[in-house]
Amino acid sequence: MKQRHGYHRLWYHLVFHTNHREHLIADRDDEKFLFDAMKVKAHQMDSYIEEFGAWKDHVHVFVRSVPALALAELYKGLKGFSSMLWRKRKPEKPFGWGDSAYSVTVDPDNCEVLRDYIRNQWKRHEERSTINAYEREEK
Repeated sequence: MKQRHGYHRLWYHLVFHTNHREHLIADRDDEKFLFDAMKVKAHQMDSYIEEFGAWKDHVHVFVRSVPALALAELYKGLKGFSSMLWRKRKPEKPFGWGDSAYSVTVDPDNCEVLRDYIRNQWKRHEERSTINAYEREEK
């Protein structure tokens, strides 16, 4: 993050899904690729990803950002950059993010359950031990 002369604590839990909820994130390697791509873009946008977790059709991102960056711009940057890199990496496997998204501000001092949940997405979904409050289904 760029050096700032101020104090801020803007932390968000972001969730977004693949286009049409397709199971495009096949394994932990795909998860790592998306995390690495989003980490690069977040840094470029003066933000920092604290936790990242994915399942076959969605990702959870726990991110710290600056007040000057609109949340919509953060979403646009993370989703656009990661899908662009994915298409370069796997042109035979089309990839895109859905239009909707979920976001909530988070108290960084009281979020260990959330951090653990994001960190263990594969395990949680495989064991079917997800937490409804953290999994937003489209209506």
